[in-house]
Amino acid sequence: MEKMPLYAIEKKEKNHLELSREQTESVRDITLGIEEVDQIVHELAVDDVVRTLENGHPLNRLIADEDGAVSGYIACEDFLPREAYIKYLGTTKSTGRNLLAEIPAFLKYAEQAGYLALNFHGWNARLNRIMERYGFERLRTDTRNGLSADYYEKRLGVQKSSEEIEQNRSDAFEQKYATKLNAEYQKVMSSFPVETKERDSKQRKTRSEKERDVFASFNTLHSRLEGTLKGFGERQKLILRLKLARYFQNNETIDENTLYDAIVESPGFLDSDKGSFSRLLEVHEEKTLMKIAEIRKRKAEETGEGFNPYEALYTTESGKYYVARLLNMPHLEEESVYMNHCVGTSDSYVNRLKKGEIEILSFRNVPTIDKEGNKLNADDTPILTIEYNLKTKTIEQMKKYQHERNHPEYVEVDDPYFDDVIGALKQLRTTTSDTGESRDFKKISESELGNIAVDDYHLLTEQGEVSIDDFDLESGIFVLKTGRMDITPDIPKEKAARILAIVEQIKCAPEEIAYTHEEVNVHTKAYIGPWSVEIFQKIKAYSNIEHLYESFPDKKIFLQTIKTIPTLDSPPKAQEALDKENIYTSDWGKDILQKTEFSKESKEYDLVRFSVAQLGFPNGATTDEIYKKAEELGLELCPAEVGPLLRLQSKIKDWTLIAMEQVTDRGGGPNIFSLLSDGDQLRLNGRYASSGKQWDSYLQFVFRFRKFAT
Repeated sequence: MEKMPLYAIEKKEKNHLELSREQTESVRDITLGIEEVDQIVHELAVDDVVRTLENGHPLNRLIADEDGAVSGYIACEDFLPREAYIKYLGTTKSTGRNLLAEIPAFLKYAEQAGYLALNFHGWNARLNRIMERYGFERLRTDTRNGLSADYYEKRLGVQKSSEEIEQNRSDAFEQKYATKLNAEYQKVMSSFPVETKERDSKQRKTRSEKERDVFASFNTLHSRLEGTLKGFGERQKLILRLKLARYFQNNETIDENTLYDAIVESPGFLDSDKGSFSRLLEVHEEKTLMKIAEIRKRKAEETGEGFNPYEALYTTESGKYYVARLLNMPHLEEESVYMNHCVGTSDSYVNRLKKGEIEILSFRNVPTIDKEGNKLNADDTPILTIEYNLKTKTIEQMKKYQHERNHPEYVEVDDPYFDDVIGALKQLRTTTSDTGESRDFKKISESELGNIAVDDYHLLTEQGEVSIDDFDLESGIFVLKTGRMDITPDIPKEKAARILAIVEQIKCAPEEIAYTHEEVNVHTKAYIGPWSVEIFQKIKAYSNIEHLYESFPDKKIFLQTIKTIPTLDSPPKAQEALDKENIYTSDWGKDILQKTEFSKESKEYDLVRFSVAQLGFPNGATTDEIYKKAEELGLELCPAEVGPLLRLQSKIKDWTLIAMEQVTDRGGGPNIFSLLSDGDQLRLNGRYASSGKQWDSYLQFVFRFRKFAT
């Protein structure tokens, strides 16, 4: 009997593919067995092929042999409206049918389904030649970060814009590259030993300890680079995380500030996963030493005595030391020459100083008078260089003279001037900047106090180290550093209340803290525990809950109320407001915005965010599945205006999708708003969201909910 064509035109929509365990294994075997494809492509694809086959795309098919066993597949995804990207195509040598004869039916079926174009990256030279016979045209070769592939396209309808073509190419390749980066990161992390009762002979840190090191360094660098490095996007974040993991394979610690300086000096280093941080730090040190040598030579050749005084802020209580503010590049250069570091060897620090982002302070010896000669002794020398971030109110750096390459010296308790340093930091908090704002800094970067060990649940104060249980919250005593203060279910509520007050300045009584949803009541102000829709349904009735954490202090829960803005009653006014706040709106975001209805009266929207996994889909889900599950759980889709309103009223930076009715863009494709950032640049984008679009489990959606009456 003649086989039914794979792509026969059907009267009803074809059911989504759902692979059995046997079919899944067959697909994996086929993928790994394609000899014409590089091994790295195998590794990128093997897990993603099954997910793509099950994403609900109308062109996806399994190919069966004479016995009905899986012998091939075609898997597609839509990166642009009405364009199908042939993401994966694989077969065994014997398929039981002539695939070449299926291609015309495939093209006809795609056009019948409303597609205007088909495209793919050709990893298989033999298949590329076959597809060329059927009208696929090679437009270019994409080469990025060690992966190269010819990009092919066949037009089925009208020509798309050049912008859409470029976006398609970029998205397709970026997705493959992101998959590669994530796979490599997991591979590196899996190389560390798992938790055991006894360490190995080399006393290596366990996987959980290394993950904590990578996570802590990533968070510190990520937050600083977002504010200063142009173009610091998702790719750079993944590369930063991967390179940190590689670095910690052979190292126990890293100086985050030196690494930050090195990355700012060579920002292109995060555009590729090639190269190591060890080498970057070596190059940075070499450049720093060369620049210092150049400055010394130039100053030695200068004639005459210029007068360029520092701004002396105050003298310490002992009278031996004072704090000066460095005001210009010559000041920074002199500091670098004496201290052997990089603060004056590039324009990055002076540019941020001019913008009012940071201040560079110098803790120095007070000059003395030679009574016999009645002359000023030339001992006005720096001891510590301090970087104060005016925006985040953080002491980012406190560096002593650097004796060795990539080994900065930090303050130690045994330093003869240690008490004066603490006194100087206390005094700093009583001064004001040029704008009249208090320098009441909130914290000192952990890396700068690395030489000072503080036990868990202890604080280092001006009077020494003290347990959190013995610390007087009302004493006003200056706290220099705190030990690790996680709040876990076994921590007594009395201690948890003290931790909240010290670490986050959150004041609540022990009985106002809940660790589980069973403990939540009308008096609860802080919840610290697992997060899911079921837990949310329990706690959402209580409006007093102001502080929500999945884990403290690292992971806050998003639960926010936003208000409509009566003056933003039309798309043009909304766009004007976004432009005024320097929020970038993508073309697809503008398409949705132009069709968005805005309330002309005051309203409030209570919003909550869940990942796809937290909604009950650990392996990801389609748009329809997510929306249906949300409805079952009592969540609602957001009005479209929530997208721009939330973007205007929240500095949220991690990628967040707005669960809303899809809005068609210029090409007729269904889209929803998405919020993200590119460095400090907040963005309002549109994201393609067909009913069968597959979303990964880690992606987060914002829903609307209605408060219970209390």
